[in-house]
Amino acid sequence: MKEELKKQDSLLKDAQFRKSLSIAFFNATNASIELVKNISLSEKETQEKISFWRNWFLEEHKNYYATVIANVGVNYKVEDSIAKLKEAKTIEDLNTAWRLLSADERRDGEIIKVAQQLKKKYNEK
Repeated sequence: MKEELKKQDSLLKDAQFRKSLSIAFFNATNASIELVKNISLSEKETQEKISFWRNWFLEEHKNYYATVIANVGVNYKVEDSIAKLKEAKTIEDLNTAWRLLSADERRDGEIIKVAQQLKKKYNEK
């Protein structure tokens, strides 16, 4: 059941991301057309200018998404969280380190994977 919810959440995020890209593409295209529509150019030059500006707007969107949107709600660094877990020397230390992580950190797939590997390692001793 938990895996199914994760899968549904992932599918929804992927769909939202694709929708965002689609909207960005059309917005970039429309903005590009607006930039060149009153300039006297040949048809080929007009198409080249529209493509140039569309691609520029899309690159700006990509940078904005990567630096702002993707980080909304993420107030931790995965590397730091993993380092805290790796500082544990026993299963008890690991349990304490795990409980000290935020709820968001404890739901992060990469952090969970490391915690499970460490737990397995300590349980084998």
